[in-house]
Amino acid sequence: MEIKIQLHTVCLAMLQQSIDTLERAMADAQAAANDETKSSAGDKYETGRAMMQAEKDKYARQLATALANRHLLETINPKERRQQVRAGSLVRTNEGLYYFSAPLGKITLEGKVYFALSMASPLGQALLEKKAGAEVKFQGRRIVVEGVW
Repeated sequence: MEIKIQLHTVCLAMLQQSIDTLERAMADAQAAANDETKSSAGDKYETGRAMMQAEKDKYARQLATALANRHLLETINPKERRQQVRAGSLVRTNEGLYYFSAPLGKITLEGKVYFALSMASPLGQALLEKKAGAEVKFQGRRIVVEGVW
């Protein structure tokens, strides 16, 4: 169970780092747009401003996703032991170790590789509500659930 708490903490830290980076990028894009307003005129100004607005919008979408993922993580109690695969489950299969939480990818902790995935991911959907001992076919492969915590 301790490893699940550590994974949860790492995931929260990764998301917070991403949120901080995106907030800085948005502020930088706004500052650049403000500078562009002061120094340009005409069509060139409009094109530059539109490009900066598009960049700011991209960061805003990424930030909204990161904030939603952080909210999801904050609703998960990593101390809760699970019998079935669902959000907050640590799952060992014949193919690897998965922490179903937020889509953050590969995490190496204490020499082991884990994958933080969303329950909305294809693998998450395939394993949803499965218990230890269950087998599923996934993308032509046989996956065996060896343990759920």
